[in-house]
Amino acid sequence: MAAALTVLLIGCLLQTALCGQFKTIIPKTIEVLSGSCVTIPCSFHVETGFNSNIDETCRALWKSDLQTVVFDSSNSQSNTIQGELKGDLTRKDCSTTLNNMRPEHSKEYFLRVECNNFRHSFVDQKLHIAVTDVPPSPTLTPSTLKVEEGTSVSLKCSAPAPCLSHPPALTWSSSLGHIQESLQENQDRTKVQTSVLTFTASRLHHGKEISCTAVYKKQDGSSQSNSTSLTADISCELICLLLKFIIILHIIFDLLSVFIYLFSLSLNEVIDS
Repeated sequence: MAAALTVLLIGCLLQTALCGQFKTIIPKTIEVLSGSCVTIPCSFHVETGFNSNIDETCRALWKSDLQTVVFDSSNSQSNTIQGELKGDLTRKDCSTTLNNMRPEHSKEYFLRVECNNFRHSFVDQKLHIAVTDVPPSPTLTPSTLKVEEGTSVSLKCSAPAPCLSHPPALTWSSSLGHIQESLQENQDRTKVQTSVLTFTASRLHHGKEISCTAVYKKQDGSSQSNSTSLTADISCELICLLLKFIIILHIIFDLLSVFIYLFSLSLNEVIDS
């Protein structure tokens, strides 16, 4: 009897681990600029016995509480927040874009899936959407720049891209070298826009402010921006010091030549007189 119970328990544990359980995989928090959209990366799992019930009749609902539906993928007319289901529910992809987010939309949300033969609210996993009036400051990596002249430098600027249809545009204050941009994915499947500036450090860059600006375009066509900057600290190597010494010697030699020339002129005038 004990052996049977052990086998049953192991079977249950394996079913939960390998065959799934009722849960959604969504970010815990997404920050979005007011007036912009937010794309929620989302997937869900159900227990094995319910897989066949996930079919073309399914619809996705996003709720702020048990009674309040803010988005229904099957009835856009009644939605409090307009948007679009981007994923395929038959593949358990519930990714959704919500448009024109406002400060009053700063709340926690959870997914509910309704089909002809299946209904479930995934209340255990909730997403907090924070709608802000100011876009986030981009991140510079590294945050400080202290290198020797001649060093190859790579500065990465990154900014969250919550609205995939309007990712932030990243610009550098100075065109110091090669720039490469890409849209990357975080572990929670949210996106981040990156721009890598690569250049060779020069003493001409010393004390220069290098800044990266992220411009966020809203859905009404307007835009807002935010910047992050650092000051380059470029030290001079021995060869640089030698070059400076040679330049100083050259200046001294030129001055000495002028002095000798003027002295010879004065001497000739004295002799002639």
